Amino acid sequence: MPQVDDLFKVTHRLMRNRIQRRPHPPAKDYITLSFYQFRPIDQHDLLKIQYYFLTDLWAMDVVGRIYVSAEGINAQISCPKTRVQQFKDYYATHWPIFDKIRFNPAMSEGKAFKKLHIRIKGQLVADGIDNSTFDLYNEPTYLTPEEWHKELTSLTKPPILIDMRNHYESTIGHFENAIRPDVTTFRENVDAMLEICEGKEDQDIYMYCTGGIRCTRSGALLKSKGFKSVKMLQGGVTAYGRYIQEQSKAAAVTEPTNDESSTTVDASKVSSIYKGKNFTFDKRLGEPITDDVLAKCHICGSVCDTYCNCTNTACNLLMISCPSCLEKHEGTCGSGSCVDMVKLLNEKQKNIAKDHPGFAGMKARLGVKPFHEHRLNVRPLTVMEMRKNKLHSQQ
Repeated sequence: MPQVDDLFKVTHRLMRNRIQRRPHPPAKDYITLSFYQFRPIDQHDLLKIQYYFLTDLWAMDVVGRIYVSAEGINAQISCPKTRVQQFKDYYATHWPIFDKIRFNPAMSEGKAFKKLHIRIKGQLVADGIDNSTFDLYNEPTYLTPEEWHKELTSLTKPPILIDMRNHYESTIGHFENAIRPDVTTFRENVDAMLEICEGKEDQDIYMYCTGGIRCTRSGALLKSKGFKSVKMLQGGVTAYGRYIQEQSKAAAVTEPTNDESSTTVDASKVSSIYKGKNFTFDKRLGEPITDDVLAKCHICGSVCDTYCNCTNTACNLLMISCPSCLEKHEGTCGSGSCVDMVKLLNEKQKNIAKDHPGFAGMKARLGVKPFHEHRLNVRPLTVMEMRKNKLHSQQ
């Protein structure tokens, strides 16, 4: 087994280069999985875990992001379909410390990541709260998607149902009657949750997020503060979307026949109480749960729920943009400087051979300082309003 000092010598750049240069199977032959587990890990073991994950998963053609910390593991990966069982067996056989992992497949198949990153972090999900101030392993009650659906639909009045995601996630999809804090970070959402739940220690608290990890941590915090009934959606919106998808398939109406023994399933028996899309932190930027479109294009205001980033990577504004605006503004957020920059780069690329190794990453290697801090990068309407005000002040 390599010593810790030796592992430090394996630079991140070398590992990334090795992984990026490996040819992968076609994107259509991949399945995306997410999983996490809170459990204590010795700080001295983190680098070894990172090293072995990088080398072992590289051999399986796995791509994605895996975070490890003294708290546990949090991962979103894409794995070749033919290697999914091998991937699961790898964790069961070689990493028994992760014995409570639940693999949570996405609704759609395909490759959601380009590369593999294994990163060591201070917190799996950052909320700024010292773990010594509460019991991280005093977890909330997990409701399967079916239990969650039945319980929420049977209530006679709206519950205390908290969306533990950021504002840009809940903008394109959410559960009916959910309280959706207008927050940009998980830390802000925890503060909002504590304010919402103040004085309600004896009431049922329901919460959900994308895959479950934010609720596991938030729920443990509430339970440590004396809340008696904290319930969360196991597997998050991803698992609920898959449940609805499976129910829709099962509820396909049987063609009527003269055979009295044939049965017809009522296709409306299970109607999703989540409307719209589930935001995803990968290149998809969302997958539909229902056909409902809840958002609007940030540029023209037409009905739309498709997220993208401004193609000027120095801007990189996360925005909702309709096909018409994307075409009109060269895939940018619509600002004159961004449109001009992308046009200039496109002209330069015309003079570069398409097989040149730097062609694909030309825009990404500008070395330009980002226009916006993260807080503004996910607030496109605020940024656009600031630009308008700046133009007016200059006139």
